[in-house]
Amino acid sequence: MINLKNGYVITSDGKSYTLFQYVIQQSKDGSVNEVKKQISFHSTLESALQGYSNCRMADLVSNYDMDLKFVKEAIDDLKREIKAYE
Repeated sequence: MINLKNGYVITSDGKSYTLFQYVIQQSKDGSVNEVKKQISFHSTLESALQGYSNCRMADLVSNYDMDLKFVKEAIDDLKREIKAYE
């Protein structure tokens, strides 16, 4: 398993890769649990990392109002983070 930022992980069964995110889920009875939510399947690690990058950018855009300069900086930061995993 490859642990990434913001609760994301990539797992492999030896043939493919799956991107997951750990999320907090509250049940009807009020109990709170951390669950592993499946995000996407990939045939290569490079593709799984691209999927992770897309999810991180979507998270960022949904949580903040940004100008183009900030978006470019965020993309550059993600590229550096992913390069560290290669």
